[in-house]
Parts: sequence; structure tokens; C-alpha cells
Amino acid sequence: MLTEPPSPFAEPMLERAPDRPNGGDEGRNIRDLMGLLALPALWAGRDGASILQITMEAAERIVPMRFAMANVQLLPDSPRYHVLRLDGEYLCERECRDWEAMLAEWEQTRLPDGRAHQLSTPLGPMRVVRLSMGYGTFGGDIWFGCDSADFPQAPHLAFLSAAASLATTGVQTARVDYEREQASRAKDEFLAMLGHELRNPLAPIITVIDLLRLRNKGEELPREHLIIERQAKHLSSLLDDLLDATRVVRGKVELKPEPLDLIGLLTRAIESASTLFQERSHAVHVALPERPVWMFGDPTRLMQVFANLLTNAAKYTDRGGRIDIQMAASHRQVKVTVQDNGSGISPALYPKLFKIFEQGTATIDRSKGGLGIGLALVKTFVELHEGSVTAHSDGIGCGSTFTVTLPLLSQPNEAPVALESPAVTAHPSARILVVDDNLDALESVRDYLIHRGHEVIATSEPLQAVRMAAQFRPTVAVLDIGLPEMDGYALAQALRKSFPADALRLVALTGYGQAKDFERSRAAGFEAHLVKPVSLEALEAAIGRNCGEEQPPGRTPGPSA
Repeated sequence: MLTEPPSPFAEPMLERAPDRPNGGDEGRNIRDLMGLLALPALWAGRDGASILQITMEAAERIVPMRFAMANVQLLPDSPRYHVLRLDGEYLCERECRDWEAMLAEWEQTRLPDGRAHQLSTPLGPMRVVRLSMGYGTFGGDIWFGCDSADFPQAPHLAFLSAAASLATTGVQTARVDYEREQASRAKDEFLAMLGHELRNPLAPIITVIDLLRLRNKGEELPREHLIIERQAKHLSSLLDDLLDATRVVRGKVELKPEPLDLIGLLTRAIESASTLFQERSHAVHVALPERPVWMFGDPTRLMQVFANLLTNAAKYTDRGGRIDIQMAASHRQVKVTVQDNGSGISPALYPKLFKIFEQGTATIDRSKGGLGIGLALVKTFVELHEGSVTAHSDGIGCGSTFTVTLPLLSQPNEAPVALESPAVTAHPSARILVVDDNLDALESVRDYLIHRGHEVIATSEPLQAVRMAAQFRPTVAVLDIGLPEMDGYALAQALRKSFPADALRLVALTGYGQAKDFERSRAAGFEAHLVKPVSLEALEAAIGRNCGEEQPPGRTPGPSA
């Protein structure tokens, strides 16, 4: 039960109803009806309780009454909601007890709906009207009463019926919004868990391939290994796009901009797509300015923009086709164009080209692949950078051209950051504890770190890790988060109690990559949070900071949203 809440009306929308004979004149009735019909405009973003309160306050401004009382099931698996206004004031829970007992008696009599009845109340006999707000699981009633002998007059009863009907619709709408929000939250939690579960097997696959490349000292890996690497990274990219799509839908995408050279970033994007170009025997022609092109942007998001456009061009261009990549900078903006002579864009697809989960006609072999997410992410990320993206095609079979326009950074206040791929450099040897309950991930990270010259101990059991750390005295601990018995946050806190803050660097290496996960890891004392599958450069950089080394140029891994 509520005490008196603040009125939902910034100003009285309707004056309190005067005791006028015969329901007042026709003009007043029309104004009152229009006021009632305007109530749904106040419901946006409100819960069912607020909607009931708005309706009751509006009704008593039109119809002379002593009390208005509602008893409704607003949400599933929750107690019924009771609210009572008496003489224009909300009553507290203690003051409502007598009324609630009286209400229980009224409900047992099964009074007909929409008629006036002479009933006993805690204030004496009154004329009371019961109006239903639905039946079944989410049913309820709203009651209006007055001690006037002629309550309610015909126009008043019509107004009360309309108010109850509007309140019923509003409460049902609020309930649907609540259930939709709950379903959306459950979906996000499922996708977060899906991301974690899929990243765990992907991480050791990619790490082992990188370790094989290091052990072969730069020699070309066997074809089978390259296929495994290419497909694992493709799965990782699809997973990132899927999780980003949920953030886009919920408006949770944030940028972490910094000064960057767009030429270096585009070059990296081309290199990342080069395997796909080679596989399909595409002729790729690149035309870039001779001087650096600086802008202020999020390198991770812009990398996704160009990687998606290049991947699309490769997928929708037949084997042996041509792809042209151009960059042209003017005084205030830069244009990046990706043009191909592939399958083109049908006129029917244009209106929904950049909409999420939309695709062109798919053949049964799904040869083009994709989730219908990439171009929606491109549009969102480009517009977040105050830029634009356009598409052009002369039709099916005539190829397509995508143009991204971005604002330039004319005079950066700080030295821009180069975005060239950092090489794995030799760091001073560290004493490292690795904890992960996924044995493949544990062994692959351990083997890589040993290969890099570090002294490493590893375990899949967090309680054992605490005992091992007391003897081994590591300088770095690389911890998974989703551990049995004691999660990574609790393990980090336990290690912090045994080591001075400057004696142990904590690095989270986990499949959990939402913003809340980064916040929790910081609160638990982690200095770095890496999301699986992680590049060996990023892992080495996170460890190297503890060994007197600076992190390599580029963006420190962080939450996507």
C-alpha cells in the first residue's frame, strides 16, 4: 500500500468535480471526456501502479466522489496491488486495513459490474460502483463511492466506465512492456552466457595455432592448420557481431575514441581480409593517400566497419573478381570506398539494406553466409563517429559500392597513436600463475608463456591456486572468471590479501566480456581484463606491464559497451 505519491500531473489537467446537478452542461461533459481520452499520453514509460493512480486522480476531478479504490493483479507472481484515495488523499497501509476488510466482504457478494449499490463502508453507508479491470489470472476491480443519494448520475457512470476501460488497457500495456523487458533481459543473459561458452573452446584453438607459428619460427603452417585458424577466427568474428547486435538494439554501444591514423587502420583491415581474398582469387587494388590521415575515433569499432565491408565484398564477389579500395581525404573529411564487381544489390533490398537481421535472398547452400548483422553494425558505428555510409549498385550482377565518410581531426591535441600490428617482443621473465578450469585453455596459455621464457605454474582448481601462490610467489596471476568453488573475482580478492598491491599483477582472461564484467573485475582488483580468444600480443602486453615494460601501441582491450 502506498502513502501519498507525487501527483503525475505537472498542472491540474482537470479541475476537481463540483457538485453540479444533472452532471453539468454539455460543453463541460465534452471537455471532461476529452480530458479522459488524453490520459494514455501520460502512460509512456509508467508502470501499472502509476497508471491506476493517474486514472483515479483524473476520475475524481470529473465525478464528485468520496473514494476510489483499486485491487488489481499488476504483474505475474506478485501480490495484488491495493490503492485507496479518500477525499482526494492517498491512505497509508495502516489506515487502509478497515477498507481492505470491507473490500473482502464486497468481493464475496459478487456485485454486478457497472451498477450502483448501497454498501457499508468504514465511513458509513455509501453508493458504490464496481467496475471490472479484467478476469482470470490478471483480473481486478476498481471501486468508486460517494455518500450522495444520486451517485452516480448517468453522465458520471459513463465517465467512470470510460476511465476504468482506459486504466485496464494501460495496465495491460504496462504488463506487456514489463514482460517484454524481462524477456529481453533473459535473452541478453543467455547471449552473454552463450558468448562465454563459445569463447572457451575458441580460445585454445587460436592460441595453439599462434603457438605453432611461433615454434615454426615464421615458416608457413600446413594447409590444415591454416584452415583451422581461418575458421576459428571467423567464428570469433561472428560471435562478436552477434553480441554487438544486442548492444545496438538496446542502445548500449559506447565509443572509446582516440587520435588514430586511418590509413594504418584500413591497412590492418585489408590484411585481416587478405586470406579470404586469396582463397577466392580476387584481384584487390588499393589506392591510399601518401600522408597519414588523422581522425578521432574508436579503433576497435572502425576496424569492425572496414572488416565487415571488405568481408562482404569478398563474399558477394565471384571467384576471380575485382575489389577496389580507395581513400580520399579533403580538408574536413575522408571518404573510404569499397567497390566490387560482384552480385550487386537488388532494388527491393535497398530500403532494408542497413537494417539488422536483414539479408538478400539466401540460396539453399547459404554460400554467402552471414547473420544479416554486419551492415547494421557498420551504419551504427559510422554514425556514432558523426559520419555516414552509403551504398550504390546498378542492379543484380552489376557489383556494388559502399562509401564511408568520416570527419577528420585537423589539429590533434596529443600525438596520434599508430595502429600498426604490434610484434611480440621479448619481455623480462616473470613468475606467472595461470588458473583456468578449461584444461585446453589452461595448457595452451601455459605452453605459450613457457615458450616466451616465463616461469609458469598452472592449475584448474582455485583453492589449490591459493596454496600454490603462497609457495610459488608469482608476480603475475592470469585468472579465468568462471571457476568452480570460487570464481575469479573471489580468487583475486583472496590473492590480494596475501600479496602487496605492487607485488602481484592480476590479469583476467575470460569469456565474459560485458561492461558489467569489466566493472566487477576492476572492483576485484584486476589490472587488466582480456576477453577470450585473446591475441598473444595483448596477453604479452598485459603481463609485460608488470615486468617494467610499456604496453604496445594501440587500444587497451576493454568492454564493447
